[in-house]
This record gives sequence, structure tokens and C-alpha cells, in this order.
Amino acid sequence: MPGFLGDDQVRRVREAIDLVQLMSEYAPVRKAGANFTCCCPFHQERSPSMYIYTGDQHYYCFGCKAHGDAITLIREKENVAFADAVEMLAKRAGIELVWQQGSGRSRDERGERDRQLAACEAACAYYERCLWDSVEAQPARDYLLVRRKLTEATCRRFRVGWAPGRGQLMDAARGQGIDAPTLAALDLAIERNGRLTDRFFERITFPICDRFGHPLAFSARLLPEAEAAAKAEGRGVGKYVNNTDTPLYHKSSNVFNLHHARVSCRDEGRVVVMEGPTDVMAADQAGFKACVAVLGTALTPEHARQLGTLIGREGSLIMLLDGDRAGQENALKAARTCLAAGVPAKVAILPDELDPAELLAESSAGDASRTVFEQVLASARAEFDHLLRALAPRPMELDRRAQLSIADQIIASLRAEPDRELRELHLRDAAGWLGLPEDALARRLAGEGVASTSEAPVDEDEEAVEPLPVHLEQALHILLAVRELRATAADELKLEPRHWPKPWNALAAALLLADHPDVHAVAADEGVAAVPALVEAVHRLAAKELSGWVPAIVDPASHLAEIAHGVLRADHDASLRRLDHELAEARRSGDQARVRTLLGERFALSNSRKSR
Repeated sequence: MPGFLGDDQVRRVREAIDLVQLMSEYAPVRKAGANFTCCCPFHQERSPSMYIYTGDQHYYCFGCKAHGDAITLIREKENVAFADAVEMLAKRAGIELVWQQGSGRSRDERGERDRQLAACEAACAYYERCLWDSVEAQPARDYLLVRRKLTEATCRRFRVGWAPGRGQLMDAARGQGIDAPTLAALDLAIERNGRLTDRFFERITFPICDRFGHPLAFSARLLPEAEAAAKAEGRGVGKYVNNTDTPLYHKSSNVFNLHHARVSCRDEGRVVVMEGPTDVMAADQAGFKACVAVLGTALTPEHARQLGTLIGREGSLIMLLDGDRAGQENALKAARTCLAAGVPAKVAILPDELDPAELLAESSAGDASRTVFEQVLASARAEFDHLLRALAPRPMELDRRAQLSIADQIIASLRAEPDRELRELHLRDAAGWLGLPEDALARRLAGEGVASTSEAPVDEDEEAVEPLPVHLEQALHILLAVRELRATAADELKLEPRHWPKPWNALAAALLLADHPDVHAVAADEGVAAVPALVEAVHRLAAKELSGWVPAIVDPASHLAEIAHGVLRADHDASLRRLDHELAEARRSGDQARVRTLLGERFALSNSRKSR
């Protein structure tokens, strides 16, 4: 039936909404005389330029010129039509709208978003019933309650469910009048073998909700046993599968648990960003309510700006991603994203390659669990400090090419930083950490002194190989020519592949760690064969006599021992320089516990040198 909303109903809804309270759900609001102010939720800023005028209930941003009332705010922030925004606010105010006959859009047109939201809600409720009521979901309940140590109350609070698949969701939805095209539009049904069927099959479901708690999409986890079985059969499956973008859900702007966390984020002045839903649930269960998850996708500029606005300019956006290699790579990307977006952030490092849920499980119950978790959060470093230390953990060991290469990566992350003074301070820190002149980095930031991109292209798949110092090349030659010295070099002389730079360390590993019988086997070693220059070096050295060096190598064993002694001495000196550098950093930051630890390491290292 055609219908429209009368002006009186729209006015009634508008007047029933407290705009200050509504705006506070998007940004921290402060009293400013008779009115209120906040950082604008429509663009990233550090000083408030948005004003909320309580007299006529409207807002205006002196920065980006955004303005409007409560309905405008919901339309713009939630990306909905006018009538949908009025309906959302009417539900919030407890007002029942009456749609009048007329020439306005049809109720079917107006209700498309409502139908989609209702379909997502029905799917969420169905998955919940399956998890708690069905026999086949017992392994899922065991995984959640026993292995992940989540309580039933926590799982129910987050509306966790079980998707049985095999078209059962479609059957249940059909019984509620929800058609297949609606499920397909929401990525809850997909085409397999020429027919529509359930999107998720035998997976635990975690609903992704909007800030009002309405389910918009799902992240679905495969049980570990099913994942292992699939890999054993050679089938590629994802541990987590998320809905693709739909009319309701946009992965670049939606995060998991925002509807629960947003109030705590404002109260605590921080938001902790994690990777997976069980991490957030475990933290929430332990009392850490201001946590959200990006669900396996990279933190986007929109995520960063949205969360930065939520906590305000004095809040802390802390990235606590998994401690494994992939998690730390994601943390590095997130640090770059926040720098480019101009959103202050911190990065906390998890110990022992744990994820947040495992860290909480490793700790004993109660206060001890909270203490360990708080210590990890308290140790978070500013995103730029993390970037420096992640890219150059031992800056004193870098050669000049490596220093400049890392400097260029850091500069690329700084180019989009909107605050000029902050950019210059970061540049000064980078110069000090890398041991490079600050004016040299400033020139590279300005585009000077960087190789022209118009030069002949370099094959990115072929790793550039720098020539080796003579003594290291001689050591490889000896190990290649005299097979019986390889065990002596590794066990007695303590030579290791790390003593050679990349990619030469692959050839050193092939000689020290693998008992290849001949030159052809060394050249065929997986690490060597991957770098054509190493294969060429193997055959070049094999064709050369040890006596061909100047001076000639007449006693390979003694010559190798002399080389090893020099290598270990240089390695020891580099370790001392690294410790001295870290000591200076620890003293500068006032970390006395770290200072004591490093002094102990330096004392032990000095004594080891004397005992040789």
C-alpha cells in the first residue's frame, strides 16, 4: 500500500531525540557555554570544530561545514534513506509511526532495509537455536566452552550460533516468509551446483552488528578438526569466512562488537583492536569491555578514523593483534594506516606468539588475569616507535643501503601525516634511530636524492645480491671444497648461517646444516636454487682451486678457524653495540627494569668474550 509520513510525525520524532546524547554515540561531547562541542565525526581532526546547539537541536562543523539535525546525522552516518532514519529514531524514542495513504513511495520500497535487517535477525536467532538445541552442535559447544574457556553467558551475550548448512537456514527462513533473493542479497545464501543454498556450512557464527545491535553480517569459524581434515585432503579452506559486502554491511567500515564496546570506549578513553571474535569475547568476559575486532581484514583508514573519533583526541587506540608472524605483519600495516590517517595509535606486543584469548587463558583466574592483560596494554608503544623498531630492530647492524631502504619505507608512511610539526618530529626520531643525518631524510621526504623511477625496471622477483667480503666468500669456498670441515665449522667453530648476509645465508645453511654429497646437490638445495646468483657462485667456486686465492689457502682447516674467530669477534662486538643502543633507549624512557635486564646481558656477554 502506498504511504508517507506526515510532517507532524517527523517533527515529533525530531523533537523526541536528544541530539547531544545521539552525537555522543559518535564522538565524545563536551560542554561549551550554553551549547556543546566535539571532534567532528565526519572528518578526522584533533581539535573540536563541531558545535551542537541545544536551542534548535542542530549541529554545525566549522571545519568541513557538515550540518543538520538528528535525522541528518543518522542518514549520513548510517547511510540510510530519510524515512529509514526517521524509523530508526522513532524506535529509539518509543514512537509508533503511522504511514498515511498518499503518493509517496510504497511501503515495500520503504521497507527494503527493514526486510533485510529482519532477515539478518532471523538468521542470527536461527543460528543461536542450532548452537544450543541441536545434537550436531555439541563439538561447537565443546570448542567454545571447554577449549576456548568461554562461558555460556558470554556466548549468549554475543549471540554466537551454529550454521548447519545443507539448506536448513533457507528452509527456516522460508517458514518465516523470507525469500531466497533476500538471503542471497545479504550473502547468507549462495549458488552451488546450479541452485541456491546456505552460505555457511558447519561453522560457528559470530554476528557483526551495527552500533544499535542489529545483526548485519556474520563471521563463521570452521571447527579445528574440520579444518585439519580439509588440509589433510588437500582442500583449501579458510578458518574464518566472513560475509562479503552487502547493502547492510561494509567490511571496510564495520568492526565486531562496536555496539557493546562504544560506551566503555568513551568511559575508559581507549579502544583495543584485536583480530578475532573469540579474542574480544575472552577480553569482555575478563572485564575488558572496550575491545573490538577487525575480523581478519586489515585495519582500514575508515576503521581508524571511526575508532579515533569514538575515543576522542585524548583517548588511546591500542592495536593488540596476534603474536604470530601474520599478526605482527598486520600490526605493522595497521601502524602505517593510522599514521597515514592522522589517527594516534599504539601497538602492544603479545608474548610467546599467543593471541589475546590464549593470553587470558594462560593466566590464572581473577585479578591475575587482568593484571597480565593490563601489563601488555600498558607496554604498548606509539605507532611510529613500533614502526621504527619493527623495521629496524638492530639499527647498528645495518649497512648504509639497508639504512636508506628502511628510511624510505618510514618516509612513505609519513608523507600523508597531516600535522607538519609531528611529521618533522617523527623524522628526527627516525634519523636518530637509524643513525642517519636528519637533513638527509628531510631531502628524501621532499623527493630529493631518491633514485628516479624512470630508470630501467628491476625484476622484483630477482633478489639483488651484493658481493661478499673476501673472508666470508673464502669460508664458503672451503666448506664447498672440503666436505669434512662442515661439521667442524658448525659444531666447534660455531659458525651459523646468520653470519652471512642475505641471500648468502641460504648457501651457508646448505653447507653447514645439510650434508649434501656433491656440488650439484648443493646447487639443487631449495634455498640456493631459488636465487640464480647463488647457483652461479656454487659452480664458480667449485671450478676454482683453494690455492688460487691470493695469498693461497694451503691449510683449509687453519684458515677456516681464523675466519671463524674474526667472524665471532665481529658478532660479539655488534651485540655489544646493540646492547649499548638498547640501554640508551631504556634509560631515555625511564624503564629501569629493562635497564637492569640489559646490564645483566651486557655483563654476561663481556664475560663470555674474556673466557674465550
